[in-house]
Amino acid sequence: MERLNRLAVLMLAVLLLLSVLPFPVAFANEYDANHPENLTARNLRASAAIVIEQNSGQVLFEKNADEMRPPASTTKVLTVLLALTMANQDDIVTVSPYAASVPDDAAKLGLQAGEQVRMGDLIRATMVYSGNDGAIAIAEHIMGTEQAFVGLMNEAAARYGCTRTHFTNSHGYHDDHHLSTARDLAIIAREAMQNEEFRQIAMLTSFALPKTNLQEAKRFNNRAIDFLQAGDDNNHYYQYATGIKTGNHSQAGDCFVGSATKNGIPLISVVLNSGSTDKWRDTRRLLEYGFTQYVSTTVAALYMENPKIINISSFALEDSDLGRLQLNLRKIDPMANDALIAPKGSSDEQMKLYNARTQIEYSRTLEAPIEAGEVMGIMTYTPIAAGAEPVEYELIAGRSILRRASIAPTVEEIKAYTDADPNPFPRFSLEFLMIVLLPVIAVVAVSQILYKLLTRKRKPKLKQKLEYKTRYYR
Repeated sequence: MERLNRLAVLMLAVLLLLSVLPFPVAFANEYDANHPENLTARNLRASAAIVIEQNSGQVLFEKNADEMRPPASTTKVLTVLLALTMANQDDIVTVSPYAASVPDDAAKLGLQAGEQVRMGDLIRATMVYSGNDGAIAIAEHIMGTEQAFVGLMNEAAARYGCTRTHFTNSHGYHDDHHLSTARDLAIIAREAMQNEEFRQIAMLTSFALPKTNLQEAKRFNNRAIDFLQAGDDNNHYYQYATGIKTGNHSQAGDCFVGSATKNGIPLISVVLNSGSTDKWRDTRRLLEYGFTQYVSTTVAALYMENPKIINISSFALEDSDLGRLQLNLRKIDPMANDALIAPKGSSDEQMKLYNARTQIEYSRTLEAPIEAGEVMGIMTYTPIAAGAEPVEYELIAGRSILRRASIAPTVEEIKAYTDADPNPFPRFSLEFLMIVLLPVIAVVAVSQILYKLLTRKRKPKLKQKLEYKTRYYR
């Protein structure tokens, strides 16, 4: 009995202690998927991470983003970007013995010395399957040697704004001096995603390398296929994902440069030294956090908040709105992306962007008669995203407006009538003489009257005679 009492007292003391102590760290740092905006650095396994908005480059969340770490094969983002911008994709690349001799523990396409591959195919296979041999072959074809190409990579990185990046090879195989940061890799990825062809390649889930002079055709699956493509047993698929590149080796851990677009909001994320499946979880959390920091609307929605109203001339006198006409909006290409995004809590920024990037051009004169549904002009929206195509809308008359039965001719009509008259001078007639002379006579008469009024001399006033009266003082 005494033992039970002691146990009860001990349990009571423990409960009392728990009630005054903070929650355990495990509970305090638990991630809430229903509130991704509450993300903290402890919710990520990655040693370094960042997420940015792609168009502006604004940093939304970071963890040790300036810590220099091995980037592994995320290096190839820059290799592929330079290849797309510098090489002819129809060039035939001959694989050198050096390119074909990458270590067995490195990711490779299995290229053979002397094998000839089209540059465009080599770029895609290298990006999708992360082949180190492909990266070397690309580098040697463009600059002659891999080291010369690496010098070009470092120059490009510095030009983009990277400050803590130094590459020693074109593929990311470990070297103690081959380092970058989450921030710099995000900068490089942002630059790459401005290239339309790169964006298309980054989304490939697989690629078939055609038959070459030495090997049959091969198909390679993207090493990020779990993130990019849905599957029955795939829990890592992210429906908004648009790329980009994995990386892994023992010193770097698992790395991933990711991208996603949701409601027109494009984001780029980087995780370094995460886990084999944790990199997908970390990336998803970063992107979901980023999406909570922005609000998205459309050009059409903003237009309807304050639709364009124009004044139509020559309207019928019985028109109750006195010629005022509201223009409705109709997007010419229903699939065109007209999203407008802004940081949460700054709706004014959306309106400023809308006003700055929309332009209206009328396709007809703004005078009656007008039929409801008639196209009055075109509004063009130019997205801020690099490479995005302008979006066009038809401006549609919201109602019909009748024309007045008899109205004074407009200046344009008078000019057209005059231009069409074969006789440049009106015929001489008494009416014509009166029209010409009456204004002249009136001007002369008025001038004479004014002249006389202004030059007439005034008569001097007569001075009153002073009368002196004698006064007697006593």
